[in-house]
Amino acid sequence: MTVGEADSVPGNDYDICVVGAGPVGLVLAIEAADAGSRVLLVDAGDAESWKHDIEDAPGQRTHIVDDARHAPLVLTTRRGLGGTSAMWGGRCVAFEPIDFEPRDYVPDSDWPIRIDDVQRWYEPTARHLDAGTAVFRSDRPDLPGLSEFTMSNLERWAQQPKLAGGLGRRAAEHPLIDTLFDARLTDIDFGAGGTVTGLVVRHADATVRLSARAYALAMGGLEITRLLLSIQRRRPELFGGPDGPLGRYYMGHTTGSIADIVLDDPADVAELDFVQDDTGTYIRRRFTLTEEAQRRHRVLNTSFYVDNPPFYEYEHRNATLSAVFLGLAIRPIGRLILAEGIRQRHVGPRPYHVGKHIGNIVRRPFRAAADVIDIFRRRYASRVRKPGFILRNEGGRYAIHYHGEQLPNPESRLMLSVDANGDEVLDVDYRFLEEDVDSLLACHELLDAELRAAGIGRIEYLGEDADAVRRFAWEQTTDGFHSIGTTRMSREPGEGVVDADLRVHGTPNLFIASSSVFPTSAEANPTFFAAVLAARLADHLSGHKGVAAAR
Repeated sequence: MTVGEADSVPGNDYDICVVGAGPVGLVLAIEAADAGSRVLLVDAGDAESWKHDIEDAPGQRTHIVDDARHAPLVLTTRRGLGGTSAMWGGRCVAFEPIDFEPRDYVPDSDWPIRIDDVQRWYEPTARHLDAGTAVFRSDRPDLPGLSEFTMSNLERWAQQPKLAGGLGRRAAEHPLIDTLFDARLTDIDFGAGGTVTGLVVRHADATVRLSARAYALAMGGLEITRLLLSIQRRRPELFGGPDGPLGRYYMGHTTGSIADIVLDDPADVAELDFVQDDTGTYIRRRFTLTEEAQRRHRVLNTSFYVDNPPFYEYEHRNATLSAVFLGLAIRPIGRLILAEGIRQRHVGPRPYHVGKHIGNIVRRPFRAAADVIDIFRRRYASRVRKPGFILRNEGGRYAIHYHGEQLPNPESRLMLSVDANGDEVLDVDYRFLEEDVDSLLACHELLDAELRAAGIGRIEYLGEDADAVRRFAWEQTTDGFHSIGTTRMSREPGEGVVDADLRVHGTPNLFIASSSVFPTSAEANPTFFAAVLAARLADHLSGHKGVAAAR
């Protein structure tokens, strides 16, 4: 039910108030309501605002210190029902046991939970995110000869990643969930013993106070951290203090392509292509370092997958790739096809060499037309959205993409300042370390050695020497799509912002549901596991552990 009048909100007897209607907030709200809790779901946007670019709220600005490292928020964030799922590709990847365990070469890597504490919520989360089932291990054998790498670690892809029409509609129609849109959270009221007594929001040009027994912040890592930093400016004793962990350890992933893979048997690419499983969901196998290899070589968790060569490089001489490139290069058309951040990566830098691409299409126009029609049919006209396509070639040469963990770094951080106009400015100082690049280069070397020894193929770098390859890797160290670490989970209050149950240290009834609570980034993109933690939190609260503490 949608709450209509602002003055009707405080009188409702809610068990949980969830702030944020993106994937994580929706999973939390639905799981809690299905367990019998009365939920108020609040968002600064509305049922349609996920379709539009985000803007800073009045009195707030965002300053990205190094825009070569961090994408602008307009490319990474949406408000409203479904939230940033509007820009999400739908990739769901499970965390592995090593991701929770201490590693002496990864600072602050010991989580206060382990895989056994979360695994039971993989299945319901996969259903909520429209990813079929929680099968993240392939039963197919690896290509012969692999030992340091495995191919059994699966990606799953949401059948329809824009969640407003599915998961969002379920939340809006749930009898135990009330929704309040166009309500921006501006403050938190604290009472005795750190108990939260209410949330303050701006709604319908008025300041409104929301009441519940427990409160969960799920607005996304940057916005949660922005709010808590603002509160900490007025109450410096909260959230670990001004020099504490809040806003620090901002992480994402190393991702990109600095090499090609050349397969000795071109038919082997079928083992690495998108296929549908028994649920109709698309899955993909990858090369992922085993846990033993990670520890032995002291490298970060990293996976590799094959892809087409860059669309913008006309030298591929592929009619279909050039046709897709030209469509994406026309910005209004491209933005209808892909999220803007992804579109920009595919079209590359100017000049676009349009004539060269037209020449590629003229060589095989009918092949290009048939492929493009098939791509659009499977990706946009099907109930199950195909997440990508691999155009196979007889030479067995493909781009090899990496997706790697980033080291926790307390100097990579979010900070809040006030400008001359009195506006609060969120300074986003996102950093990579040389060790991040060292690890991904070492992982490439390990993969190349393994492929050659097994007779599977080889890695060929896109640079004339090691220095050029390293420079190319640094050029691609950019993120901002994965907001990890700034409200990290910890056993002790001085080491993080929330405990193992996602409860803010020092408060009995305030919780955070976000990838910002991850102490390490793992190699998996964060949406699926953040939603897993939300489902676990819903169980915790609806079991009256957290709710009872506020009574």
